[in-house]
Amino acid sequence: MDGQILDARYRIIKVLSVEEVVQTYLVEDTSLPDQQFVVKQLHLAKNHPQDLTVLRRLFAEEATAIAKLGKEHDQIQKLIASFEENEEFYLVQEFIFGSPLTEEVLLGTPLEEDQVISLLFEVLEILLFVHSCGVIHLDIKPANIIRRESDNKLVLVDFGAVQEIVTTIVGNLEYIPVEQLHGNPQYNSDIYALGIVAIAALIGLPANEISKLQSQKNVLTGEIVWRNRSMKVNQNLAKIIDKMVRFDYRKRYQSVTEVLHDLQQLTNQEPEGKKYNSKKLWLITAGIASCITFSIASWFFQSPKFVDNTQQLFQEGITKYNQGNYKQAVDNLTQVIKLEPKNALAYNRRGDAFYRLGDYQKSQADSSQAILLNPQDANAYYDRGFSAYELGKYQEAIADCTQAIKLDSKNAYAYYGRGLANTQLEQHKKAIADFSKAIALKPKYTDAYLQRGILHRRLKQKQAAIKDFNAIIEMNPNDARAYYQKGLTESLNQQKSAAISDYTNAINLNSQYIEAYLHRGDIYSELGNKVEATVDYNTVLQINPKLTVAYIHRGTHLLSFGDYQGAIKDYTQAIKLEPNNAAVYNNRGNAYLDMGNKKAANQDYTKAIAINSDYGLAYYNRGITRAKLGNKKEAVADFKKAAQLFKKKGDKNSYKDAQRELNLLRNR
Repeated sequence: MDGQILDARYRIIKVLSVEEVVQTYLVEDTSLPDQQFVVKQLHLAKNHPQDLTVLRRLFAEEATAIAKLGKEHDQIQKLIASFEENEEFYLVQEFIFGSPLTEEVLLGTPLEEDQVISLLFEVLEILLFVHSCGVIHLDIKPANIIRRESDNKLVLVDFGAVQEIVTTIVGNLEYIPVEQLHGNPQYNSDIYALGIVAIAALIGLPANEISKLQSQKNVLTGEIVWRNRSMKVNQNLAKIIDKMVRFDYRKRYQSVTEVLHDLQQLTNQEPEGKKYNSKKLWLITAGIASCITFSIASWFFQSPKFVDNTQQLFQEGITKYNQGNYKQAVDNLTQVIKLEPKNALAYNRRGDAFYRLGDYQKSQADSSQAILLNPQDANAYYDRGFSAYELGKYQEAIADCTQAIKLDSKNAYAYYGRGLANTQLEQHKKAIADFSKAIALKPKYTDAYLQRGILHRRLKQKQAAIKDFNAIIEMNPNDARAYYQKGLTESLNQQKSAAISDYTNAINLNSQYIEAYLHRGDIYSELGNKVEATVDYNTVLQINPKLTVAYIHRGTHLLSFGDYQGAIKDYTQAIKLEPNNAAVYNNRGNAYLDMGNKKAANQDYTKAIAINSDYGLAYYNRGITRAKLGNKKEAVADFKKAAQLFKKKGDKNSYKDAQRELNLLRNR
């Protein structure tokens, strides 16, 4: 089966699962190298009641509806394509790196109540969007809820509606309410299924015992009996779950909004210091000091009733946010706040939108308002902490993350955020301790490994850095960042072949990885591989023709091979792009000096010094040029200034060089 091509495009890499009517494959798109997807092959059920023409139409309609959901919500698996071959139907879906909820819920160990509440809040918020679009999931179960590795968010996958059209299979009976079995699914059929998940989590049922719930029913009412005297569970939480799984859908919660409201009332009623804190989720992109947050608010409406108009405005704001239209999201949520001044969720969401717009001041203000409304919410402190981080207020960021940790000591993301701020303040030991704690709480937290590895490298703990990057690669072989950072570390160890290999792996995983091309080009240049280096620099400039650093790297490369005109041309282009870049003037001065144009070199060094009066190397180079021009007095002044600046910065070797040039001039 491996290697087979589907739809003349998707090559099967491996078979993920084989069931009676559904087979699942991991595939790569031959037209988009390095792009992996999941393909579900749906076998047409025997004696299917629908004729093939009608079936095709229904399949296409449902697939279109599900695809639209994935485009508009970040926590719904994207449906990439659908097609038919040999009267069998296929779904091409986004491949989500992460772990199914079965690895958290069905392990035979009960979850804490606050963990279950956090799970309910997050999945219900996704369902709020799904139901508002007129879609019922129809197959809510732990296997169809994936905790995404990159940001720890829960992602809803495998909608049952499109699969049932072809297979007529209704899903796992353990999670299916009676009305759905009878072909009359309701929106609250999804609520029932999620309630079963919550029960399994609270009891700590292993996977092979989940079916026992359906046999534990009251003979007269048909309601599931899941609590016993020895089980300690908050009575109000138990009542909410009981209402989620009522046998008669007419007596069940009628909407997701109702469940969210009661859960919020539950959190507000808890005694001070014991309020439930649901988990804040963050989208953190890697980089030395780059962190973008995207929060899923963990509590719902503060007011007893959320009027229809306000709810509609709120949902429109969320939809705009998920579509990336953050400005419109702010407008909608501002209207919600005017109507509901104590709506903490609206402040939270508007703060997220402001954050994505880069308005960190307003994002911070909204988080502060959320804290006023709920001082025990750890997530609001963390949210405000990241806004402070982006504003360069690292002490404030540390204070907020520390408060978040006090309220929720098991929040790995709070430790990670504090680690980033400690890194900026060069409190290296504290930063490493924070990243290590984040990893201890979340062993597959690749971003924490990445930042700890980078910090290890800065502290010249190269083997420890490589160990962290290798740990990431072992967990996720497709993480280009880990290969790139490992390449940087190998390069510092003078392991140039290993570094080239790592940069190449990063590029193979991400063909737009500019930094990997630049550093690989630098190593090729150092090794004398002129053609390979030039190809890498040219590739970067094809990706981004206005990238100053690419012209600088290529210019330095050309200069090292004696192509002075080519180097000067590249440095001149870099100056056009960044007229105040002192280093580029210094480099072009070197090129002019090497080709014998001392006057032009002197002018460039002078320009570099005018831009940066503390540029020791430019003074040194101008001193060399002035000495060659016979301007001894001016050359001595430059070498003295260079020596002074080198000494101030602790650059002993450069200081000795400047003193040596001074002595040579004085002895002439």
